[in-house]
Amino acid sequence: MATTRRLGRQVVRWFAWHMLGAAIGLALALLVLGLLGVLTDTAGTTAGTVPAPVVAAVTVAAAVALGLVPGARELEVTAARALLGTDDELVSPARPRLAHRVRTAGWVVLHLAVGLVVAFALFALVPAAVVIGAEAVTGRSVGSTVPLPGSGGEAAARVAACVVGGLLALGATWPLGAAASALAGRVLGPTPHDRMETALARARREAEHTRLARELHDGIGHALTVVSVQAVAGRRVVATDPEAAAGALAAIEDTARSALDELDQLLAVLRSGTGGDPAGGDPAGSDGTDDDAPLALAPALGDVVAAHRRAGLDVREDIDLPPGLPALLGRTVRRVVTEALTNAHRHGGPGPVTLAVRHDADAVHVEAANPVAGRRGRRASGGRGLAGIRERAALFGGTVSAGPDDGRWALRVTLPAVLPKEEPRA
Repeated sequence: MATTRRLGRQVVRWFAWHMLGAAIGLALALLVLGLLGVLTDTAGTTAGTVPAPVVAAVTVAAAVALGLVPGARELEVTAARALLGTDDELVSPARPRLAHRVRTAGWVVLHLAVGLVVAFALFALVPAAVVIGAEAVTGRSVGSTVPLPGSGGEAAARVAACVVGGLLALGATWPLGAAASALAGRVLGPTPHDRMETALARARREAEHTRLARELHDGIGHALTVVSVQAVAGRRVVATDPEAAAGALAAIEDTARSALDELDQLLAVLRSGTGGDPAGGDPAGSDGTDDDAPLALAPALGDVVAAHRRAGLDVREDIDLPPGLPALLGRTVRRVVTEALTNAHRHGGPGPVTLAVRHDADAVHVEAANPVAGRRGRRASGGRGLAGIRERAALFGGTVSAGPDDGRWALRVTLPAVLPKEEPRA
């Protein structure tokens, strides 16, 4: 029962869609006929001399022009959604392309033509079928130009034909409405270019989500690692060495403040709507800014080493980088170093951590190694941090290797880049 009511309501909406097209189509046809009448009167002839094909062709041309009017697609999309009940995706692009305009014009012509056909079937064919059938039954003419049947068999056949024709005319709304509903998505739906733009926009959003997750991991996650290590160290010595405990609390304070500043900058990027995808090759860099005005989402390289050293990590660094590194390359090097030292803090065993950052004419090389913990071996595939390093290195066409190496865990990253030439020393 509910299905029948739902189908009945849909048929009523289809009928409304047809009548909307019929009203616009009839108004357009009358306008064209009137204009042609004025032109023929001016030429000294009568409107009746204009051939019907000419009237039809001019009306179709006027319907095409109506479909090209700005806002026509929006109106047709609204009507299709509200009256046709289509489940397909319909689009009204802010900047219509030629394909959108052609499809809209074709749909308007189809809408008006189908509406006129349904209106003709209901308001011309159905009454004609009733009149002709009544004449066949009564045997008397009531105004039609159709000759009366000559025999009873001919009268019965005519009545049957009128009944069938009248029912078909009455039911024209259903199949034509269903066909228009099925066709709306193909004509008013997205073009192949729209689908490509949608896919690219979705890929950009997903890449942005990945970038933000990586920035949060690299910045806030690393800061929390230092805070947790310092908190454990401070708790252990708070009673025996108050000065060391105070130093741990100071390191926690500095790290937390730096993390909050970084979080504020990241939120500012989100609020401003900027952003890029370093893994996808955005030349603007990982924070969505250009290389000439980088957003400092990572602390200076020396500060990274000093922060981990204050947290108790025995870092033995050898850093040799030319001045004036490109901003994107500099941020990537800092992120790689931060990840390497954080992993040493989290997963490494006791002992010194070696860090070497060097360069040659074509690339920057980062190597970090730390002792492997006895019972907490790491997976060879690495975690989210190593995945982030690989994504950053891929931007430069670089290479990343990480894994056990002679009893230590080693990370080696090569970042090919055009480096600034060092000025000769005096």
